[in-house]
Amino acid sequence: MKHNDSAIICATEAVPYSENTELAYQPFNCIIESNGLLCLVGPHRTQLRDYLFMLAGIYPPKQGRVKFFGQDTHLSLKSWRKMRTQIGYLSGVAPLLSSQHGLMNVMLPALYHQNKTFRETADKARQLLSELGCDFDFLSFPATLRHFQRLQLGLARALMLDPALLVFDVPFHDLGANERETMANLLGKYRQNRTVCMIGGLQYPRFLERHATQISFISESKIICFNSWLAFISSEDEEVQGLISGQKNVE
Repeated sequence: MKHNDSAIICATEAVPYSENTELAYQPFNCIIESNGLLCLVGPHRTQLRDYLFMLAGIYPPKQGRVKFFGQDTHLSLKSWRKMRTQIGYLSGVAPLLSSQHGLMNVMLPALYHQNKTFRETADKARQLLSELGCDFDFLSFPATLRHFQRLQLGLARALMLDPALLVFDVPFHDLGANERETMANLLGKYRQNRTVCMIGGLQYPRFLERHATQISFISESKIICFNSWLAFISSEDEEVQGLISGQKNVE
């Protein structure tokens, strides 16, 4: 695959690092352009997360090559910190800092990376939380909040640095039907002018139907890439259809 230096992410024969020795990992090729949305789907969530972490720059590839914003992942610490500010991460399963209240959880990335006053940072965090429709006391601690409210905090934290790339790790996890629809609307709104890489999209297929520009099916034996939701659900591959049917049964 020829590298495209204008792409947000470009992976060439990339195999993720993994501590899982039971699953086979295939080389992955992809180019994610600006404003694209790539969703990784497949039968093994742990395997998908390893690929996601590689594409998010959390771990370098075990083999092959991954480039972000035209740069290799093997950067100096200073260069990596600068590039890291362009990537926002939202997880439906990763906890917030329990020792910090909600507002401070949202503020921390900006306090670390930006040379702004505490008041400026707090004002921006409060504005984001208000835009996200947060109807709780921003000084509440995560343990006192509902799961959806913690996700709202996580999304606000991911957006604090105005990233060019958003990484969603099962953002619809453990949400009811109405909450999934609300979260899908928020994610769709805030992905404008941004690129998204995610897993867990099949928990709310309508989000992929509206926004996905690429869907990559990943199993132990194969990787199949589709350029739309329609192409994905129209696939004649037995594993792909088995995954779709299984998700319908879950829903």
